Amino acid sequence: MNIQRIISGGQAGVDRAALDFAIARQIPHGGWCPAGRRAADGVLDARYQLQETESSGYRQRTKRNVRDADATLIIYRDRLEGGSLLTRDLTIRHGKPLLCCR
Repeated sequence: MNIQRIISGGQAGVDRAALDFAIARQIPHGGWCPAGRRAADGVLDARYQLQETESSGYRQRTKRNVRDADATLIIYRDRLEGGSLLTRDLTIRHGKPLLCCR
């Protein structure tokens, strides 16, 4: 598999790790983040090449990232919930490939 671009919303944890992986390996990356570069742990660093949505909420960001991706990988711990659950549902609704790993 040839990864051409990594799309992420930049949340703390796996989302941010995917962006750091892309930067370290010079893989193009991008995606959408809430207005103000909002994340659960503060403001996203400018090194992450993400576009801001008009809304400071997470739902719009998630919808745009799913829309723009060719496929989705979700890595989660105990159960699929919150934004990860929304991402799964939107990916299925758009008929795109999905891999959920626990």
